[in-house]
Amino acid sequence: MASLQKTAVVMCITALLCGCSHWLPGLKREVSHSWTDFAAVKQSFDEIVPYETTMETVRNLGFDPYATPNMQILNQAQVVEAALPSPLQERSTIPQGILDCMQAGSRCVGYALEPSRIEMQRVGYFLLELLNFRRETVTTGWKFAALIVVIDKQVVYTQWSGQPQIQSIELRTNPLGPLQSIDPAFGLGP
Repeated sequence: MASLQKTAVVMCITALLCGCSHWLPGLKREVSHSWTDFAAVKQSFDEIVPYETTMETVRNLGFDPYATPNMQILNQAQVVEAALPSPLQERSTIPQGILDCMQAGSRCVGYALEPSRIEMQRVGYFLLELLNFRRETVTTGWKFAALIVVIDKQVVYTQWSGQPQIQSIELRTNPLGPLQSIDPAFGLGP
């Protein structure tokens, strides 16, 4: 009877270990910002109109380099590099705000910000991952990138890009389990 109880306990523990996905590690990466999602930051950005919006309004919209974490201040050369795909292009193809920036010299400043919220969650079975047979990671979130070019406290150019919805699944399987994670120095691992 005692061996039957031990077998039952071992089977229960194994079942718990195999099904406890909450024991798997996760990662949440958020570039600090005040926006809750992609639509919110895009809505704020869309209120910035070149040659109309002042730097005070830009700050009030949440794009303040001295109050918004992780906002980068760019000099004139960095602005041109960020905005133009090739520095050697025809003048007629360069946006007016960037031309004005090139002529303004040190009076031209750029502000770059990349707010995001990315969450990576491992899913599946704890024991399979522990023994290196199977690892599945689900990545979700969003990213936004903004460039705001200012000359003498007046916005002259804006540019944005981003991913409103990030969702990917990475599945890594190892048929040999723990044997495939042996140190490559022995010539047996990946």
